[in-house]
Amino acid sequence: MIGACIGGAGGMYNGINATRLANQTGKLRRTQLLNHVMKQGAATANTFGTIAVMYSVFGVLLQYTRGEDDEINTIAAGGATGLLYKSTAGLRKCAIGGGVGIALTSLYVLWSVAGGGSKKLSELKSQYL
Repeated sequence: MIGACIGGAGGMYNGINATRLANQTGKLRRTQLLNHVMKQGAATANTFGTIAVMYSVFGVLLQYTRGEDDEINTIAAGGATGLLYKSTAGLRKCAIGGGVGIALTSLYVLWSVAGGGSKKLSELKSQYL
């Protein structure tokens, strides 16, 4: 849903610019705007859905192989998702995709740890403090 909303907003922006440059008005402009919104909304939703499924699969596989469900799995799944998603674009973009995945999941882990939602953090606090 988030992907469709983001893509739809981007499609609306692109559609407004494209129809304004083409001097389209009335029904033709409305049709072109709808086409831009639907096309970009669907494409972005598809991209977000693919990334979500890949992240979930990596997360489950890591949990199964390591036998633990912790922050390391989250960060590794994010990195692996970025690497696999950009693997067809070349080695450099693949590495950038992996870095983005690790960065985003690291930010999420830091945010969740700061909120006190981490089991390991609370164990460390009780052990050392």
